[in-house]
Amino acid sequence: MPFATCTFPNPYLNITDMINLLMIDDNPIDHLIMQKMFDKFHLFPDAEHSLDARLSMDLFERYYLTVNLLPDVIFLDLNMPGFSGWDFLESFNLIYKRIKKRIDIYILSSSIDPKDKLLSERYAFVKANICKPAKAETLLNLHSMYQSTKRVAS
Repeated sequence: MPFATCTFPNPYLNITDMINLLMIDDNPIDHLIMQKMFDKFHLFPDAEHSLDARLSMDLFERYYLTVNLLPDVIFLDLNMPGFSGWDFLESFNLIYKRIKKRIDIYILSSSIDPKDKLLSERYAFVKANICKPAKAETLLNLHSMYQSTKRVAS
């Protein structure tokens, strides 16, 4: 995926079984914590990270037809300066129906405002709100669910 770095897929991994994840959050510490959890529990081996929601959206707008470059799952922070997670959701909503791949978004936020949960639920592609820091059990369950879906589809 062209989101954080330009890397080539690992030829030793079975690409059809991989779950591609993109985390969008302006806080590098949150990325570090999540990556440590991914590594510890062997989850999302090729997770991509973006500190910039606008840049991520620009890439979606450019590559929305190139399905193999798109993530299966996005972890999105809502409260970011400039182009916020809310702005990302609105922009993603405009192109979502043109994308030829299912992409699920999970709100990953420290917000405890119930209005945030209600507002995010109006988007069909938002599957859940996860409070930061994400619990290992939540990540393991999500990974397992997507891994099962990938195996059935392939």
